[in-house]
Amino acid sequence: MVEEGKIRVEGSLMVIAPLIIWVAALVFFRIYRIWLPFYVIGSVGLATAIIFFGRTTFPMEEWLKVITGLSVHYTANLLGIHTELFQGVPGALLVLVISQEIGWTILHIDIECSGLLESAVFIGLFAFYPTWSIGKKLGLAFIGLTATFIANVVRMLAIVTILHWGGKDTLFLAHTIVARGLFFGIIVLVYWFILTKPTVSTIKHNLHRGEVG
Repeated sequence: MVEEGKIRVEGSLMVIAPLIIWVAALVFFRIYRIWLPFYVIGSVGLATAIIFFGRTTFPMEEWLKVITGLSVHYTANLLGIHTELFQGVPGALLVLVISQEIGWTILHIDIECSGLLESAVFIGLFAFYPTWSIGKKLGLAFIGLTATFIANVVRMLAIVTILHWGGKDTLFLAHTIVARGLFFGIIVLVYWFILTKPTVSTIKHNLHRGEVG
């Protein structure tokens, strides 16, 4: 019992100590108005915390797996590609099974396919973004998270479709090349329209005001 308590205390310290250091750094940079380190440390720290607690404390990853699996399953069946979902498989919450002429292929929906990583990064970037109002941040973050989820479903559908028609030998092509490339391209567009383009417009607007003033 003593050893178990010691392990729990050490585990808690390993979590609490970085959080305290992170908050202290944010307070320091905020007070002295050093905005670049404030934004970078804040965004990275929040994204890391969301990923950590989303996997260990709150069932965020499991929820995303379920929602992603269901979305891919029903969409694939609407497209005429028969799939099945079932739970209780060791090492995986959900398993997506694809019908082929030569049998079935099992896809495990893990953290990469759940969209947790990308969603956490998106929240971190918007939470500490300077100048924008809270309302604008929340609105754009909601749009970005929705677009990220759709992009993730499209990625999984690409894998499902290629495997359905091409067979198990196309798994590397489907997952590593086509799906990742497609997902990366969509995410770049999302970041451009939701984060980069508004930032450029804001900078141009501020420069124009400075010239006029």
